[in-house]
Amino acid sequence: MKKTFLTLAMGMALTTGMVMTSCGGEKKTEGEQTTEEAAGEEKAEAKKALELPADCKVYDTNTMAAGKENTSANVAIDKKTGFISDGAFEGNAAIETLYFDHQIEMTGVAGFKDCKNLKEVKADSPIRFVSDNCFEGCTSLKEFDVETHSIGISGFEGCTSLEKVNIHRGFGVDGKGIDPYLFSRAFANCTALKTVIVPLTLDKFEDDVFEGCTAIEELALPYNFNKQIIKGTAKAKGIKKLFVLSIMPFGFPNTDAGKAFNKAQCTAYVPDALINDFKNDASWADFAAIKPLSESGYYDAEGNIK
Repeated sequence: MKKTFLTLAMGMALTTGMVMTSCGGEKKTEGEQTTEEAAGEEKAEAKKALELPADCKVYDTNTMAAGKENTSANVAIDKKTGFISDGAFEGNAAIETLYFDHQIEMTGVAGFKDCKNLKEVKADSPIRFVSDNCFEGCTSLKEFDVETHSIGISGFEGCTSLEKVNIHRGFGVDGKGIDPYLFSRAFANCTALKTVIVPLTLDKFEDDVFEGCTAIEELALPYNFNKQIIKGTAKAKGIKKLFVLSIMPFGFPNTDAGKAFNKAQCTAYVPDALINDFKNDASWADFAAIKPLSESGYYDAEGNIK
């Protein structure tokens, strides 16, 4: 029987030894921090703290049961609450802006499904797991730029206004990075989706993640999944920028989808140190241009998200 994302996510949490605590938990001392933990904290501190509007309705574990009847346009989750209940706000028509001013461990299956007027998700801390169907059918949501580890099955399917997704590599509570998973149909039928940013460390990608996404113009291409991503976005005929993420040069996929890819209209941004390797590879010769990744606006010279 097919496992759901929620089951897999919880398994990952147990495997990596995660301790599910609220963000108000006690921090480790300086001597106990790993390099990745320190980097994660510096990144968090660099972000401007969210200011909740005066009319924001804050929900906690006890009041979340009334989420479907919410009447506020601005909704936040209490800082002591690390989990969103399954279907907590499903179908609520009032929410326009959702605030996460602390780390959320898991959003809950269908937590905000079919919230048709949800336009923004604002977060100054990671959402560890976006569960199955969480934002499915949120047809007014335009952008998702949040540090997260995984997007569950149909997590954003049918978000027809979504134009940009930026999936960062997050940090676990033990300081170890958790490489992102994109599960089946995570962004299927997001017909307005133009920009897809993922890290070089992407750890799972299924062929139908971008099924029906025909408007993609800017696309990240991690080495380990280059054939799958080209296949999975074959119906997007207007790709103009390709962000090549790799620690070594490689040939452009010689697959049916790769052969049909319109190279002449597309600029490939490749790791700065490898630019001559790509320019000298015949499989990349037909691209409109090959430029350093550091000029992409999204990545540094080595392929890390800025």
